[in-house]
Amino acid sequence: MKRLSPSSSKTGFTLVELLVVIGIIVVLMSLLLTAVPAVKDAQRKLDAKNTCSQVVAAINAYYTEYAKFPPVVDPSTAASQPTGVQTDTIVGDPAMNVEQQNNSLFYTLRNIPKGPNEGSLLNPRRVVFYDGKTATLSGEKPRGGFFDRTSNGSAPPDKDGGSLYDPWGKQFGVILDTTGDERIDLGALYTDFAGDNPTSGKAPRKRAGAFSMGKDEALGNKGDRVYRNNSTVSDDVVSWE
Repeated sequence: MKRLSPSSSKTGFTLVELLVVIGIIVVLMSLLLTAVPAVKDAQRKLDAKNTCSQVVAAINAYYTEYAKFPPVVDPSTAASQPTGVQTDTIVGDPAMNVEQQNNSLFYTLRNIPKGPNEGSLLNPRRVVFYDGKTATLSGEKPRGGFFDRTSNGSAPPDKDGGSLYDPWGKQFGVILDTTGDERIDLGALYTDFAGDNPTSGKAPRKRAGAFSMGKDEALGNKGDRVYRNNSTVSDDVVSWE
């Protein structure tokens, strides 16, 4: 019977081979750990973009149904508001320096008889124009949906309840062409759109727009309120382009 030589019966790894394998695994893991946050961020931006597009579609559907935009002021105080709107209406996160949170709009679009839509006043046909998912909660911070309940299942504070939050935890902003010039004036949001007028070419020819402040949770590039600086675009997610 033929005997195997010692070299032919070798079955284990040498120390060098083992170190090489470990090194390869470490490199692959580092690449994976680097890629995962980027993939998650890309998915959040895609989700935010889709939400913005759906919100604009819902607003346009309301306009088609009622031949006007849904008011965002409580009907009981509407009489005290100045007549002749001079600027487009913007709702959103308090960090956007706007007067109304976006629940003032979404109660109407979601057919919820609260806020300005108390008693279905602004949506008498009770059409559900937008039906989004409930936000997930990180602590008490809502993300990626409507803030309809707290972590213990109770209703959130009235000022925040029913608001639509982006994947990073800030409310989506919405702008409506309430001046009737068939453009949305973005000068109140971004300095590079300041001074827009119907002939400037800057204000998009849209009746409504929706936007998110993005990962940095601030308008423009970390709060500079500049949407586009030459070829550089901020991380904000918008639907008017």
